[in-house]
Amino acid sequence: MLKIKHPLSKKEIKEIIREMSSIFGKEVAKKLISKKDNVQLAEFDKTTQILFVNGKPMFIKRQNLVFPLVIALYELSNEEDLRKWKRRVVVDEGAVPFILKGADVMAPGIVDADEDIKEGDFVFVVEENYGRPLAIGIALMSGRDMKEKNRGKAVKVIHHAKDKIWELTVGP
Repeated sequence: MLKIKHPLSKKEIKEIIREMSSIFGKEVAKKLISKKDNVQLAEFDKTTQILFVNGKPMFIKRQNLVFPLVIALYELSNEEDLRKWKRRVVVDEGAVPFILKGADVMAPGIVDADEDIKEGDFVFVVEENYGRPLAIGIALMSGRDMKEKNRGKAVKVIHHAKDKIWELTVGP
């Protein structure tokens, strides 16, 4: 169980909105967070914090970078919108069970990737058949390399569906 540390300032919330808008577009970003929302920070471990929006876990913060949790992406996803999102990595069905057990994403399992992805970017991983979000992570190679290479780790997974973060609750 997590304990809330403190609320975010309006300035911090605006920055999150700006970042989400650059990745997903303004309309999708509005579904994740707005200036009127109550946003609170909770410590998950020494390197990871979780941001709760109106009491619901929605974002992960690591090394001063903020990215939506898989559960937030899952709630938003419909295939049409997902295809427009930047920083998207699409994996084949053979990779899904491994990712859901916490494995990193390997290049051979990638069927598509945003070519604008740079090494070190936060990315989200979806499965190819239904476009459901599976994980978020850090790109270990460019999007172009993810599509072209047939070996090596492509994404370091930091959170995936069904992990400890997925089942979060807020403590008193």
